[in-house]
Amino acid sequence: MKKIVLILVFWVFALNLHAEKISVFVASSASKAMSELREIFIKNHSNDEIELIFGASGKHYQLLKEGREFDLFFSADAKYAAQITKDGNALNKPQIYALGVVALYSLDEDLLKGGVEKLGEKADKIKHLSIANPKVAPYGVAASEILKNLKLEKQFKDKIVLGDNISQPVLHIDSGAAELGIVAYSLVSNVNSPKGKTVIIDSKLYTPLEQSFVLTKYAKDKKLALEFADFIVSDEAKVVFKKYGFDTP
Repeated sequence: MKKIVLILVFWVFALNLHAEKISVFVASSASKAMSELREIFIKNHSNDEIELIFGASGKHYQLLKEGREFDLFFSADAKYAAQITKDGNALNKPQIYALGVVALYSLDEDLLKGGVEKLGEKADKIKHLSIANPKVAPYGVAASEILKNLKLEKQFKDKIVLGDNISQPVLHIDSGAAELGIVAYSLVSNVNSPKGKTVIIDSKLYTPLEQSFVLTKYAKDKKLALEFADFIVSDEAKVVFKKYGFDTP
């Protein structure tokens, strides 16, 4: 009996010896899709651990630059992944994992009629329009471009409510803090069972959101990081991204 116990202890020790843990930054727009993908991936890596950190790409790029150890960095655009490579902090060239889609989101369907092109006609009914902060969030940049291209900037200048990341405009709408939001469709598509309604915005109105990632210098010699990166660009992962409303490369 004692011998069997010793064998079991050794076996458990051996498994833990080879277990890995990685830390992964994920832009808020991809938080729900990536959470599901982690659960699928981890079924075949039950001794390993993947920590997902969600937030605004710009803010977390700065944290990485200051020494925060993310093994993989999944941005909401191509810019920050490219900048990490340019900084000399990436092991590979940026890869596109999803193409972002932008949508109008509201609890009031009347505000969505006619889409974003008719927004100017409804300005009097809108006291607060929520977008992500363009200084740190690529979807905020897209929202600003949309308003600028439709010449709505001045009309909504004093009505803009900024979120720290693209998840917050959704919370602003759901809580009633704003009547309308320009958000990531991946957070309010049908699979999310959203509280409000959506209208997808024509992609011609904003710079394409080529959501890209890199393995950072901290992932060197980490087999788990390499395998997770390969999984994220697999056909199986693309099905999940599409389910949440992303386009895929």
